[in-house]
Amino acid sequence: MARIADPISQSRTLCPRQSFRDLLLGGGAFKYVIPWLVPVLLFSEGIQAKTALTYKIHGLEGELQKNATLYLDNLPAIKPEQFAAYRQQIRKALQTSLQPFGYYQPTITYQLDPQTNELNITVDRGRPIVIKSLNIGLEGAAKSDPAFIEALKRNPLKVGEVLNDSKYESLKSQLNSLTLSRGYFSAKLEKYQIAVYPEQYTADISLLMNSGRRFQFGPVVYDQSVTPTTRALLDTMIDFHPGENYQAETLSRLNKDFAATGYFQSINIYPLREKAVDGRLPIFVSVTPNNAWQLKTAIGFSTDEGPRASLGADKPWLNEKGHSFSSELKIARQVQEISGSYKIPYGNPLRNYYSLDGGLQRKVIEDTESNLVTASVNRWNKRPKNWDQDIFFRVDYETFTQGLQTNSDLLLIPGIALTRRRIVGQPTNPLSGSLYSVKLETSAKAWGSDVNFVRLSARAKWLSTFRDRHRFIYRIEQGALWVDNIMDVPPTIRFFAGGEQTIRGYSYESISPKDASGQLTGGRFLTVGSIEYDYEIFKNWRLAFFVDTGTVTNSYHRDQLDRKTGVGPGIRWISPLGPVKLDVGFAVSEPGSPYQINFAIGSDL
Repeated sequence: MARIADPISQSRTLCPRQSFRDLLLGGGAFKYVIPWLVPVLLFSEGIQAKTALTYKIHGLEGELQKNATLYLDNLPAIKPEQFAAYRQQIRKALQTSLQPFGYYQPTITYQLDPQTNELNITVDRGRPIVIKSLNIGLEGAAKSDPAFIEALKRNPLKVGEVLNDSKYESLKSQLNSLTLSRGYFSAKLEKYQIAVYPEQYTADISLLMNSGRRFQFGPVVYDQSVTPTTRALLDTMIDFHPGENYQAETLSRLNKDFAATGYFQSINIYPLREKAVDGRLPIFVSVTPNNAWQLKTAIGFSTDEGPRASLGADKPWLNEKGHSFSSELKIARQVQEISGSYKIPYGNPLRNYYSLDGGLQRKVIEDTESNLVTASVNRWNKRPKNWDQDIFFRVDYETFTQGLQTNSDLLLIPGIALTRRRIVGQPTNPLSGSLYSVKLETSAKAWGSDVNFVRLSARAKWLSTFRDRHRFIYRIEQGALWVDNIMDVPPTIRFFAGGEQTIRGYSYESISPKDASGQLTGGRFLTVGSIEYDYEIFKNWRLAFFVDTGTVTNSYHRDQLDRKTGVGPGIRWISPLGPVKLDVGFAVSEPGSPYQINFAIGSDL
């Protein structure tokens, strides 16, 4: 028995003895790539032959058929009169193509059609090689690492199964990847061997890795071009400490967080392995600030607002403390708005910051005509996997006509908004998840407002997927406004319903109590519920059916309730930007069940 080591991928022992050429063609990484072993002169001769042999393989299917075809296609072009000379090379190519799948002793017969120059090859793959024994183990610190333990637990190789090189290579590659991603930089495979016994139709597999020690994070080393002020800002975003076990995923996440701020035009983060001291890796960080203004334009359409266009001007890096500015102009058929926001970090700039916001808005919808000037100070505290918090103080001055009423109000409004989102799967196409939001705001004459009120709004949404193709989306929304007279507050404080976000089948904000002339007034209370079922008919395409129901009222007394219900079908296309939704909602609460087409783009959560 001869043992020949393949230093690139593995060692393989074949019994009885085989030549080095046979072993090279049959083992390791060379199993799939043999054209490099074909002499250039043979290839040059073959490309001139217009009557070269073609091959038709019988007896194989699936991956075996594909691999055998690949090997034959990479042989030089062979003329019919050269078949005898190349017969053994054709046989060797077929034998080699089957070995990765555990078939070492196939029976191969040929039949040449002299009229078509087609070589019919019949292959009986024969009895497969099965795994007789497995010796797979770990030494070093990785022996107690849960990631390695799980990888070995899911080992695809099993005693008694047919030998499959791809499974062996996959396990070996996975272990090597884990060593790099989890900080075992001195790891090595001490033994990696497949011993094949063709006469016994068995194979023994040995794979032993010594991981050595696991490296830890060391200090962060900034490029000399990064100023102390910028370093202090970046330090707030670093979520690891010296002495913690190294993970490449942590650095990848940090890179994404740096990019998400918009502050930088280039980012470099990597471990300095050659400068490790006592197993601790210094982490090098270099960034180049993005000092340029950024212009953004967009056009779109929704049935709630009609055609719309927007223009934005942002400056993500105003100074080394991470201050930034953004502004946007939106123009739609019913709503026109210009707004600006100045952000000031007080911690991690993605999670902890103040914002100074302001804007002008004009809205003409149904029986509402409103002109609003607003300014606010917000303190944001965003907490992953927990409630995001926005504590704010807002000043609104609104002049409006609502139905028969014309008025203006100055409001000084402190408040708090809480949001919690959980997504399983891709953010633009989640498998399941939930969204909760609550907002409480108030106003009082005691601090200079024109009216006293307390306003509470809450929304919850759940999404779940069953058996891959079936999806349910549930939504409830509740709003309440405590005020002496609903006519004392402007339309932006009152509740309206209707449209894609509340009750489909009704136009945007067309549901509310009415005044004596039949015009909308807005209401004190809002209650909406919805259920939607989606079925995937093709990849990235779904059919939908929904039921939305709810009311906007000034009292839940039975005599004043006017519940509205919209039902209908829809279609969803899962685009890279999120679902594109087209719904046809029928207002079944109205005579004749008139319909409304709703179109929107955006994530379900």
